[in-house]
Amino acid sequence: MQFETLIYRREGRVARITLNRPERLNAITLAMPGEIRSAVEEANQDDNVHVILLDGAGRAFCSGYDLKAYAEATGHETGTQEMPWDPFLDFQLMDHNTQCFLSLWRSYKPTVCKIHGYALAGGSDIALCCDLIVMAEDAKIAIRRHGSGGARRR
Repeated sequence: MQFETLIYRREGRVARITLNRPERLNAITLAMPGEIRSAVEEANQDDNVHVILLDGAGRAFCSGYDLKAYAEATGHETGTQEMPWDPFLDFQLMDHNTQCFLSLWRSYKPTVCKIHGYALAGGSDIALCCDLIVMAEDAKIAIRRHGSGGARRR
């Protein structure tokens, strides 16, 4: 299977899923959640795979949602909506992404996330869906606190 936002490869008994948008610190696009789910499904269907390793290319694991890409997107499938804002449409988009990330949690095979650099916002959501997280000593994992305007580190 060809992927736009990640690299999937099997190395012996390990399926390695590498988020591959290093120029944007592996920020999440519309395509990435579905590609993560597809890669996990591929690994689960391969009897030679015993564990799934998730990591990020470049300087960070994942910097969260690519707000620049969403802001500049045009057309019907942009991840944004016309005003007035409909919270249900927003929920549907985020629920779809969450269900895709949860494919890591629901995997038949153990999942390990390797964090270096940043795992921010949606990037921390992806990481926390894995069975085990291994972090570099200088890695930062954070989510945005609702209403505070700041981030909370984990």
